[in-house]
Amino acid sequence: MRRREFLKKSACGAGLVMISPLLWEGLRPRVTMGLSSQEEPLFGLTKEDLEQLIHVALQDGGDFADVYLERRLRRDIILEEDRIASIQMGMDQGVGVRVISGDSTGYAYSEDLQPKKLHDAAKTASFVARSQKASKPQPVNRGSVSDLIPSRIPLDQVGEDQRLEVIRRANEAARSYDGRITQVEIHYQEEIKEIAVANSQGVWVQDRQPLIYFIVNALAVDGSKRHRGRRRISGHTGFELFDDDIPERVGRQAAEEAVVMLKAVDAPAGQMPVVVSNGWGGVLFHEAVGHGLEADGIQRGTSFYTGKTGQRVGSELVTLVDDATVPNLRGSFNVDDEGTPSQKKILIEKGVLQGYMYDILTGRQLGNVSTGNGRRQSFRHYPLVRMTNTYVLNGSSKAEDIFAETKNGLYAKGFTGGVVDTTSGSFTFTVREAYLIENGEVTSPVKGATLIGSGPEVLETIDMVADNLDFAPGTCGKGQWVPVTSGQPTLRIGKITVGGTRA
Repeated sequence: MRRREFLKKSACGAGLVMISPLLWEGLRPRVTMGLSSQEEPLFGLTKEDLEQLIHVALQDGGDFADVYLERRLRRDIILEEDRIASIQMGMDQGVGVRVISGDSTGYAYSEDLQPKKLHDAAKTASFVARSQKASKPQPVNRGSVSDLIPSRIPLDQVGEDQRLEVIRRANEAARSYDGRITQVEIHYQEEIKEIAVANSQGVWVQDRQPLIYFIVNALAVDGSKRHRGRRRISGHTGFELFDDDIPERVGRQAAEEAVVMLKAVDAPAGQMPVVVSNGWGGVLFHEAVGHGLEADGIQRGTSFYTGKTGQRVGSELVTLVDDATVPNLRGSFNVDDEGTPSQKKILIEKGVLQGYMYDILTGRQLGNVSTGNGRRQSFRHYPLVRMTNTYVLNGSSKAEDIFAETKNGLYAKGFTGGVVDTTSGSFTFTVREAYLIENGEVTSPVKGATLIGSGPEVLETIDMVADNLDFAPGTCGKGQWVPVTSGQPTLRIGKITVGGTRA
Protein backbone atom coordinates (compact mmCIF):
# COMPACT_ATOMS: atom_id res chain seq x y z
CA MET A 1 0.00 0.00 0.00
CA ARG A 2 1.35 3.41 -0.92
CA ARG A 3 1.83 5.97 1.82
CA ARG A 4 -0.89 8.28 0.47
CA GLU A 5 -3.40 5.42 0.34
CA PHE A 6 -2.42 4.35 3.85
CA LEU A 7 -2.99 7.85 5.25
CA LYS A 8 -6.29 8.12 3.39
CA LYS A 9 -7.52 4.83 4.85
CA SER A 10 -6.26 5.88 8.26
CA ALA A 11 -8.27 9.09 8.14
CA CYS A 12 -11.42 7.18 7.17
CA GLY A 13 -10.84 4.61 9.89
CA ALA A 14 -10.58 7.12 12.71
CA GLY A 15 -11.93 10.64 12.49
CA LEU A 16 -9.72 11.69 15.38
CA VAL A 17 -6.73 11.65 13.03
CA MET A 18 -7.99 14.82 11.40
CA ILE A 19 -8.58 16.77 14.58
CA SER A 20 -5.80 15.37 16.74
CA PRO A 21 -3.03 17.80 15.64
CA LEU A 22 -5.19 20.73 16.77
CA LEU A 23 -5.85 19.06 20.10
CA TRP A 24 -2.16 18.28 20.49
CA GLU A 25 -1.10 21.85 19.74
CA GLY A 26 -3.65 23.12 22.22
CA LEU A 27 -2.23 20.97 24.98
CA ARG A 28 1.46 21.43 24.23
CA PRO A 29 2.03 24.92 25.75
CA ARG A 30 0.56 23.85 29.08
CA VAL A 31 2.62 20.69 29.10
CA THR A 32 6.02 22.11 28.27
CA MET A 33 5.85 24.92 30.82
CA GLY A 34 7.39 24.12 34.17
CA LEU A 35 10.45 22.12 33.23
CA SER A 36 11.40 24.45 30.39
CA SER A 37 12.79 26.83 33.01
CA GLN A 38 15.07 25.83 35.86
CA GLU A 39 13.65 28.73 37.89
CA GLU A 40 10.02 27.61 38.03
CA PRO A 41 8.81 24.31 39.53
CA LEU A 42 6.19 22.13 37.90
CA PHE A 43 2.63 23.54 37.91
CA GLY A 44 3.98 26.92 39.02
CA LEU A 45 4.19 25.87 42.67
CA THR A 46 6.97 27.85 44.29
CA LYS A 47 9.52 26.78 46.86
CA GLU A 48 7.33 28.41 49.50
CA ASP A 49 4.23 26.55 48.27
CA LEU A 50 6.00 23.19 48.53
CA GLU A 51 7.37 23.93 51.98
CA GLN A 52 3.92 24.98 53.15
CA LEU A 53 2.35 21.73 51.92
CA ILE A 54 5.04 19.71 53.74
CA HIS A 55 4.46 21.79 56.89
CA VAL A 56 0.71 21.13 56.76
CA ALA A 57 1.34 17.41 56.24
CA LEU A 58 3.53 17.19 59.34
CA GLN A 59 1.83 19.68 61.66
CA ASP A 60 -0.14 16.95 63.48
CA GLY A 61 2.82 14.57 63.74
CA GLY A 62 4.86 12.22 61.59
CA ASP A 63 8.43 11.29 60.74
CA PHE A 64 8.56 12.16 57.04
CA ALA A 65 6.47 13.80 54.35
CA ASP A 66 6.79 14.32 50.62
CA VAL A 67 4.91 15.98 47.78
CA TYR A 68 4.80 14.40 44.33
CA LEU A 69 3.72 16.41 41.29
CA GLU A 70 3.06 14.78 37.95
CA ARG A 71 1.89 15.75 34.48
CA ARG A 72 1.55 13.27 31.60
CA LEU A 73 0.76 13.92 27.98
CA ARG A 74 -0.27 10.64 26.31
CA ARG A 75 -0.85 9.46 22.76
CA ASP A 76 -2.16 5.99 21.82
CA ILE A 77 -2.52 4.81 18.20
CA ILE A 78 -3.89 1.39 17.20
CA LEU A 79 -3.75 -0.11 13.69
CA GLU A 80 -6.01 -3.02 12.77
CA GLU A 81 -6.81 -4.50 9.35
CA ASP A 82 -4.54 -2.04 7.50
CA ARG A 83 -6.23 1.03 8.96
CA ILE A 84 -5.94 3.22 12.02
CA ALA A 85 -8.67 1.98 14.34
CA SER A 86 -8.21 4.67 16.99
CA ILE A 87 -6.10 7.56 18.14
CA GLN A 88 -6.46 8.69 21.72
CA MET A 89 -4.68 11.61 23.35
CA GLY A 90 -4.99 13.32 26.66
CA MET A 91 -3.33 15.04 29.56
CA ASP A 92 -3.39 13.89 33.17
CA GLN A 93 -1.97 15.82 36.10
CA GLY A 94 -2.18 15.95 39.85
CA VAL A 95 -0.39 16.12 43.18
CA GLY A 96 0.05 13.41 45.82
CA VAL A 97 1.02 14.01 49.45
CA ARG A 98 2.43 11.27 51.70
CA VAL A 99 3.12 11.14 55.44
CA ILE A 100 5.11 8.35 57.10
CA SER A 101 4.74 7.74 60.82
CA GLY A 102 6.59 4.66 62.02
CA ASP A 103 5.37 1.78 59.85
CA SER A 104 2.19 3.61 58.84
CA THR A 105 1.66 5.60 55.65
CA GLY A 106 -0.99 8.21 54.94
CA TYR A 107 -1.56 9.22 51.34
CA ALA A 108 -3.92 11.56 49.55
CA TYR A 109 -3.97 13.16 46.12
CA SER A 110 -5.72 15.93 44.25
CA GLU A 111 -6.39 16.53 40.58
CA ASP A 112 -7.51 20.06 41.48
CA LEU A 113 -4.43 22.24 41.89
CA GLN A 114 -6.13 25.05 43.80
CA PRO A 115 -4.23 25.82 47.05
CA LYS A 116 -7.17 24.84 49.27
CA LYS A 117 -7.52 21.43 47.58
CA LEU A 118 -3.80 20.75 47.93
CA HIS A 119 -3.90 21.71 51.60
CA ASP A 120 -6.90 19.43 52.10
CA ALA A 121 -4.90 16.56 50.58
CA ALA A 122 -1.99 17.29 52.91
CA LYS A 123 -4.34 17.32 55.92
CA THR A 124 -5.89 14.02 54.84
CA ALA A 125 -2.48 12.37 54.49
CA SER A 126 -1.49 13.66 57.93
CA PHE A 127 -4.40 11.83 59.60
CA VAL A 128 -2.27 8.68 59.94
CA ALA A 129 0.17 10.55 62.20
CA ARG A 130 -2.31 12.42 64.41
CA SER A 131 -1.23 12.78 68.05
CA GLN A 132 2.28 11.59 67.18
CA LYS A 133 5.45 13.58 67.66
CA ALA A 134 6.02 15.88 64.70
CA SER A 135 9.39 16.11 62.98
CA LYS A 136 10.64 19.47 61.81
CA PRO A 137 10.88 19.70 58.01
CA GLN A 138 13.98 21.12 56.40
CA PRO A 139 13.80 23.88 53.79
CA VAL A 140 13.70 22.43 50.28
CA ASN A 141 16.59 23.17 47.95
CA ARG A 142 16.50 22.59 44.22
CA GLY A 143 18.79 19.71 43.19
CA SER A 144 20.12 18.73 39.79
CA VAL A 145 19.46 15.41 38.01
CA SER A 146 21.44 13.22 35.63
CA ASP A 147 20.79 12.92 31.90
CA LEU A 148 20.21 9.19 31.49
CA ILE A 149 17.27 9.56 29.10
CA PRO A 150 18.53 11.95 26.42
CA SER A 151 16.20 12.66 23.53
CA ARG A 152 17.76 13.54 20.17
CA ILE A 153 14.37 13.90 18.45
CA PRO A 154 11.96 15.23 21.12
CA LEU A 155 8.50 13.68 20.94
CA ASP A 156 6.75 17.04 21.08
CA GLN A 157 8.52 17.98 17.82
CA VAL A 158 7.39 14.91 15.87
CA GLY A 159 4.62 15.28 13.29
CA GLU A 160 1.61 12.97 13.12
CA ASP A 161 2.61 11.81 9.65
CA GLN A 162 5.95 10.57 11.04
CA ARG A 163 4.21 8.37 13.59
CA LEU A 164 1.83 6.97 10.98
CA GLU A 165 4.76 6.32 8.69
CA VAL A 166 6.59 4.03 11.14
CA ILE A 167 3.32 2.18 11.75
CA ARG A 168 2.85 1.75 8.00
CA ARG A 169 6.40 0.46 7.56
CA ALA A 170 6.02 -2.14 10.31
CA ASN A 171 2.64 -3.21 8.96
CA GLU A 172 3.95 -3.67 5.42
CA ALA A 173 7.00 -5.60 6.63
CA ALA A 174 4.83 -8.03 8.60
CA ARG A 175 2.24 -8.41 5.82
CA SER A 176 4.81 -9.04 3.11
CA TYR A 177 6.78 -11.62 5.09
CA ASP A 178 4.53 -14.55 4.17
CA GLY A 179 1.13 -15.05 2.55
CA ARG A 180 -0.09 -16.87 5.65
CA ILE A 181 -0.01 -13.65 7.68
CA THR A 182 -3.71 -12.83 7.84
CA GLN A 183 -3.82 -10.16 10.51
CA VAL A 184 -1.47 -7.50 11.85
CA GLU A 185 -2.15 -5.29 14.85
CA ILE A 186 0.16 -2.46 15.84
CA HIS A 187 -0.02 -0.51 19.06
CA TYR A 188 1.94 2.74 19.31
CA GLN A 189 2.04 4.30 22.79
CA GLU A 190 3.81 7.51 23.68
CA GLU A 191 3.96 9.75 26.72
CA ILE A 192 5.86 12.73 28.02
CA LYS A 193 5.91 12.61 31.81
CA GLU A 194 7.11 15.48 33.95
CA ILE A 195 7.52 15.05 37.68
CA ALA A 196 8.67 17.03 40.69
CA VAL A 197 9.34 15.70 44.19
CA ALA A 198 9.90 17.68 47.39
CA ASN A 199 10.22 16.21 50.87
CA SER A 200 10.75 17.08 54.51
CA GLN A 201 14.45 16.23 54.29
CA GLY A 202 15.06 19.16 51.96
CA VAL A 203 14.98 17.29 48.63
CA TRP A 204 13.46 19.08 45.63
CA VAL A 205 14.06 17.67 42.14
CA GLN A 206 12.32 17.69 38.77
CA ASP A 207 12.57 15.38 35.79
CA ARG A 208 11.20 14.93 32.28
CA GLN A 209 10.69 11.37 31.03
CA PRO A 210 9.65 10.71 27.40
CA LEU A 211 8.58 7.11 26.73
CA ILE A 212 7.66 5.09 23.61
CA TYR A 213 6.17 1.58 23.55
CA PHE A 214 5.75 -0.04 20.10
CA ILE A 215 4.07 -3.46 19.79
CA VAL A 216 3.47 -5.56 16.67
CA ASN A 217 1.20 -8.64 16.73
CA ALA A 218 1.04 -10.82 13.61
CA LEU A 219 -1.36 -13.74 13.15
CA ALA A 220 -0.45 -16.58 10.80
CA VAL A 221 -3.09 -19.10 9.69
CA ASP A 222 -2.62 -22.34 7.75
CA GLY A 223 -5.76 -24.44 7.69
CA SER A 224 -6.69 -25.17 11.29
CA LYS A 225 -3.28 -24.07 12.58
CA ARG A 226 -2.72 -20.56 13.83
CA HIS A 227 -0.18 -18.71 15.89
CA ARG A 228 0.19 -15.09 16.95
CA GLY A 229 3.73 -13.73 16.94
CA ARG A 230 4.63 -10.70 19.01
CA ARG A 231 7.55 -8.26 19.18
CA ARG A 232 7.97 -5.14 21.27
CA ILE A 233 10.43 -2.29 21.53
CA SER A 234 10.37 0.47 24.10
CA GLY A 235 12.55 3.06 25.74
CA HIS A 236 12.74 6.34 27.59
CA THR A 237 13.90 8.11 24.47
CA GLY A 238 12.93 10.37 21.62
CA PHE A 239 11.70 9.40 18.16
CA GLU A 240 15.22 8.23 17.27
CA LEU A 241 14.04 4.87 18.61
CA PHE A 242 12.86 4.28 15.02
CA ASP A 243 16.14 5.08 13.29
CA ASP A 244 17.24 2.89 10.37
CA ASP A 245 15.04 -0.15 9.68
CA ILE A 246 13.70 -0.65 13.19
CA PRO A 247 9.96 -0.64 12.23
CA GLU A 248 10.58 -3.19 9.46
CA ARG A 249 12.66 -5.37 11.76
CA VAL A 250 10.00 -5.46 14.47
CA GLY A 251 7.30 -6.29 11.91
CA ARG A 252 9.34 -9.08 10.32
CA GLN A 253 10.24 -10.65 13.67
CA ALA A 254 6.60 -10.80 14.76
CA ALA A 255 5.63 -12.36 11.42
CA GLU A 256 8.54 -14.80 11.47
CA GLU A 257 7.53 -16.19 14.86
CA ALA A 258 3.91 -16.53 13.74
CA VAL A 259 4.84 -18.47 10.59
CA VAL A 260 7.53 -20.70 12.10
CA MET A 261 5.31 -21.76 14.99
CA LEU A 262 2.65 -23.05 12.56
CA LYS A 263 4.87 -26.11 12.26
CA ALA A 264 5.02 -26.65 16.01
CA VAL A 265 4.65 -30.16 17.37
CA ASP A 266 3.58 -31.07 20.88
CA ALA A 267 6.20 -30.26 23.50
CA PRO A 268 7.84 -33.09 25.43
CA ALA A 269 7.37 -33.42 29.18
CA GLY A 270 9.79 -34.27 31.98
CA GLN A 271 13.06 -33.01 33.42
CA MET A 272 15.60 -31.81 30.90
CA PRO A 273 18.14 -29.06 30.23
CA VAL A 274 16.59 -25.83 28.95
CA VAL A 275 18.45 -23.12 27.07
CA VAL A 276 16.83 -19.73 27.69
CA SER A 277 17.23 -17.03 25.04
CA ASN A 278 18.97 -13.75 25.64
CA GLY A 279 16.77 -10.68 26.08
CA TRP A 280 13.23 -11.95 26.62
CA GLY A 281 14.42 -14.82 28.80
CA GLY A 282 15.24 -12.28 31.50
CA VAL A 283 11.57 -12.08 32.47
CA LEU A 284 11.97 -15.44 34.18
CA PHE A 285 14.54 -13.94 36.58
CA HIS A 286 12.51 -10.77 37.01
CA GLU A 287 9.53 -12.78 38.22
CA ALA A 288 11.10 -15.80 39.91
CA VAL A 289 14.02 -14.04 41.63
CA GLY A 290 13.72 -10.25 41.40
CA HIS A 291 10.43 -9.84 43.25
CA GLY A 292 11.83 -11.85 46.13
CA LEU A 293 14.64 -9.29 46.47
CA GLU A 294 12.30 -6.29 46.86
CA ALA A 295 12.60 -5.15 50.46
CA ASP A 296 8.88 -5.07 51.31
CA GLY A 297 8.86 -8.87 51.18
CA ILE A 298 12.06 -8.91 53.25
CA GLN A 299 10.52 -6.58 55.84
CA ARG A 300 7.45 -8.80 56.15
CA GLY A 301 9.58 -11.94 56.23
CA THR A 302 7.62 -13.45 53.34
CA SER A 303 10.48 -13.72 50.84
CA PHE A 304 12.58 -16.84 50.40
CA TYR A 305 15.65 -14.58 50.47
CA THR A 306 14.98 -13.02 53.89
CA GLY A 307 18.11 -13.08 56.05
CA LYS A 308 20.28 -14.64 53.36
CA THR A 309 22.65 -11.77 52.53
CA GLY A 310 26.20 -13.06 52.26
CA GLN A 311 24.99 -16.59 51.57
CA ARG A 312 25.31 -18.55 48.34
CA VAL A 313 21.91 -18.65 46.62
CA GLY A 314 22.91 -19.70 43.13
CA SER A 315 25.56 -20.78 40.67
CA GLU A 316 28.80 -18.83 40.68
CA LEU A 317 28.09 -18.10 37.01
CA VAL A 318 25.18 -15.83 37.97
CA THR A 319 25.52 -12.13 38.74
CA LEU A 320 22.15 -10.36 38.87
CA VAL A 321 21.80 -6.57 38.96
CA ASP A 322 19.03 -4.00 39.04
CA ASP A 323 20.21 -0.92 37.20
CA ALA A 324 18.17 2.20 36.42
CA THR A 325 21.24 3.99 35.06
CA VAL A 326 21.44 2.25 31.65
CA PRO A 327 20.69 5.11 29.22
CA ASN A 328 17.26 5.11 27.54
CA LEU A 329 16.00 1.69 28.67
CA ARG A 330 12.32 1.35 29.55
CA GLY A 331 13.10 0.96 33.26
CA SER A 332 15.63 3.82 33.40
CA PHE A 333 15.18 7.27 34.93
CA ASN A 334 17.19 10.09 36.41
CA VAL A 335 15.38 10.06 39.75
CA ASP A 336 12.79 7.63 41.07
CA ASP A 337 9.29 8.67 42.15
CA GLU A 338 10.59 9.63 45.60
CA GLY A 339 13.32 11.91 44.24
CA THR A 340 16.19 9.46 44.87
CA PRO A 341 18.83 9.36 42.10
CA SER A 342 18.88 6.21 39.96
CA GLN A 343 21.45 3.60 40.92
CA LYS A 344 23.02 0.32 39.86
CA LYS A 345 22.64 -2.37 42.52
CA ILE A 346 24.41 -5.74 42.50
CA LEU A 347 21.83 -8.10 43.99
CA ILE A 348 23.60 -11.43 43.49
CA GLU A 349 27.32 -11.59 42.70
CA LYS A 350 28.77 -14.89 41.49
CA GLY A 351 25.94 -16.71 43.21
CA VAL A 352 26.20 -14.86 46.55
CA LEU A 353 23.34 -12.63 47.72
CA GLN A 354 24.65 -9.09 48.19
CA GLY A 355 21.56 -7.13 49.15
CA TYR A 356 18.02 -5.99 48.39
CA MET A 357 16.17 -3.18 46.65
CA TYR A 358 14.75 -0.44 48.91
CA ASP A 359 12.46 2.54 48.72
CA ILE A 360 12.39 5.20 51.44
CA LEU A 361 9.87 3.38 53.65
CA THR A 362 11.52 -0.05 53.59
CA GLY A 363 14.92 1.58 54.01
CA ARG A 364 13.70 3.28 57.19
CA GLN A 365 12.10 0.06 58.45
CA LEU A 366 15.21 -2.06 57.85
CA GLY A 367 17.88 0.44 58.83
CA ASN A 368 19.03 1.07 55.29
CA VAL A 369 18.70 3.82 52.70
CA SER A 370 16.73 3.92 49.49
CA THR A 371 18.43 2.35 46.48
CA GLY A 372 16.32 4.42 44.07
CA ASN A 373 13.59 1.78 43.73
CA GLY A 374 10.61 3.84 44.93
CA ARG A 375 8.14 3.78 42.04
CA ARG A 376 4.45 4.48 41.50
CA GLN A 377 1.95 4.10 38.69
CA SER A 378 0.83 7.72 38.92
CA PHE A 379 0.21 10.55 41.36
CA ARG A 380 -2.89 8.62 42.46
CA HIS A 381 -0.68 5.93 44.01
CA TYR A 382 1.83 5.97 46.84
CA PRO A 383 5.29 4.59 45.99
CA LEU A 384 6.28 0.95 46.42
CA VAL A 385 9.67 -0.72 46.16
CA ARG A 386 9.93 -1.95 42.56
CA MET A 387 12.49 -3.24 40.08
CA THR A 388 13.80 -1.07 37.21
CA ASN A 389 16.10 -2.79 34.65
CA THR A 390 16.88 -6.23 36.10
CA TYR A 391 19.33 -8.44 34.25
CA VAL A 392 21.97 -11.16 34.43
CA LEU A 393 25.50 -10.10 33.48
CA ASN A 394 27.48 -11.69 30.65
CA GLY A 395 29.33 -14.96 31.11
CA SER A 396 32.27 -16.35 29.16
CA SER A 397 30.59 -18.95 26.94
CA LYS A 398 29.41 -18.52 23.36
CA ALA A 399 25.74 -19.05 22.57
CA GLU A 400 26.56 -21.53 19.81
CA ASP A 401 28.65 -23.57 22.24
CA ILE A 402 25.77 -23.77 24.71
CA PHE A 403 23.54 -25.30 22.02
CA ALA A 404 26.31 -27.59 20.78
CA GLU A 405 26.93 -28.95 24.29
CA THR A 406 23.22 -29.62 24.90
CA LYS A 407 22.58 -33.06 23.47
CA ASN A 408 18.81 -33.04 23.96
CA GLY A 409 16.61 -30.41 25.58
CA LEU A 410 14.39 -27.40 25.02
CA TYR A 411 15.13 -23.90 23.73
CA ALA A 412 12.83 -21.35 25.37
CA LYS A 413 12.86 -18.25 23.20
CA GLY A 414 9.75 -16.31 24.25
CA PHE A 415 7.46 -16.33 27.28
CA THR A 416 3.78 -15.44 27.55
CA GLY A 417 3.48 -15.13 31.32
CA GLY A 418 3.60 -17.04 34.54
CA VAL A 419 2.60 -17.48 38.16
CA VAL A 420 5.15 -16.93 40.93
CA ASP A 421 5.06 -17.47 44.69
CA THR A 422 7.69 -15.13 46.20
CA THR A 423 7.50 -16.93 49.56
CA SER A 424 8.97 -20.14 48.13
CA GLY A 425 10.17 -18.84 44.77
CA SER A 426 8.18 -21.51 42.93
CA PHE A 427 6.84 -20.65 39.48
CA THR A 428 5.10 -21.86 36.36
CA PHE A 429 5.90 -20.07 33.08
CA THR A 430 4.20 -20.53 29.73
CA VAL A 431 6.65 -20.62 26.82
CA ARG A 432 5.11 -18.94 23.77
CA GLU A 433 7.95 -19.76 21.39
CA ALA A 434 10.04 -22.89 21.97
CA TYR A 435 12.12 -25.38 19.99
CA LEU A 436 13.59 -28.83 20.49
CA ILE A 437 17.35 -29.20 20.84
CA GLU A 438 18.46 -32.49 19.32
CA ASN A 439 22.08 -33.61 19.11
CA GLY A 440 23.26 -30.09 19.83
CA GLU A 441 21.11 -28.38 17.20
CA VAL A 442 17.90 -26.34 17.38
CA THR A 443 15.28 -28.25 15.36
CA SER A 444 11.47 -28.41 15.49
CA PRO A 445 9.29 -25.69 17.05
CA VAL A 446 7.08 -27.02 19.85
CA LYS A 447 3.82 -25.85 21.39
CA GLY A 448 2.26 -26.19 24.82
CA ALA A 449 5.52 -26.00 26.82
CA THR A 450 5.65 -24.71 30.38
CA LEU A 451 8.59 -24.38 32.77
CA ILE A 452 7.89 -25.54 36.31
CA GLY A 453 10.36 -24.94 39.11
CA SER A 454 11.59 -22.37 41.58
CA GLY A 455 13.90 -19.37 41.44
CA PRO A 456 16.35 -20.84 43.98
CA GLU A 457 16.55 -24.13 42.06
CA VAL A 458 17.06 -22.36 38.74
CA LEU A 459 19.86 -20.20 40.14
CA GLU A 460 21.63 -23.29 41.48
CA THR A 461 21.40 -25.31 38.25
CA ILE A 462 22.57 -22.70 35.71
CA ASP A 463 25.72 -24.25 34.26
CA MET A 464 26.51 -22.13 31.17
CA VAL A 465 26.15 -18.37 30.55
CA ALA A 466 26.94 -16.73 27.21
CA ASP A 467 28.39 -13.31 26.43
CA ASN A 468 25.47 -11.93 24.37
CA LEU A 469 23.49 -9.85 26.91
CA ASP A 470 20.35 -8.31 25.45
CA PHE A 471 17.33 -6.48 26.89
CA ALA A 472 13.57 -6.71 26.47
CA PRO A 473 10.89 -4.22 27.60
CA GLY A 474 7.92 -5.05 29.77
CA THR A 475 5.35 -3.75 32.24
CA CYS A 476 5.40 -5.05 35.80
CA GLY A 477 2.26 -5.42 37.90
CA LYS A 478 2.36 -5.37 41.69
CA GLY A 479 -0.93 -3.72 42.50
CA GLN A 480 0.41 -0.89 40.33
CA TRP A 481 1.83 -1.01 36.80
CA VAL A 482 5.26 0.43 36.00
CA PRO A 483 7.59 0.16 32.97
CA VAL A 484 10.57 -2.18 33.39
CA THR A 485 13.25 -3.95 31.39
CA SER A 486 14.45 -7.53 31.77
CA GLY A 487 17.64 -8.88 30.32
CA GLN A 488 20.14 -11.70 30.20
CA PRO A 489 22.60 -13.49 27.93
CA THR A 490 21.72 -16.89 26.50
CA LEU A 491 22.10 -19.38 29.35
CA ARG A 492 21.41 -22.99 30.19
CA ILE A 493 19.43 -24.34 33.12
CA GLY A 494 21.00 -27.76 33.66
CA LYS A 495 17.75 -29.44 34.65
CA ILE A 496 14.20 -28.19 35.07
CA THR A 497 10.74 -29.71 34.78
CA VAL A 498 9.05 -29.06 31.44
CA GLY A 499 5.32 -29.50 31.24
CA GLY A 500 4.38 -30.58 27.73
CA THR A 501 1.48 -31.91 25.68
CA ARG A 502 3.22 -34.81 23.95
CA ALA A 503 1.69 -38.16 24.82
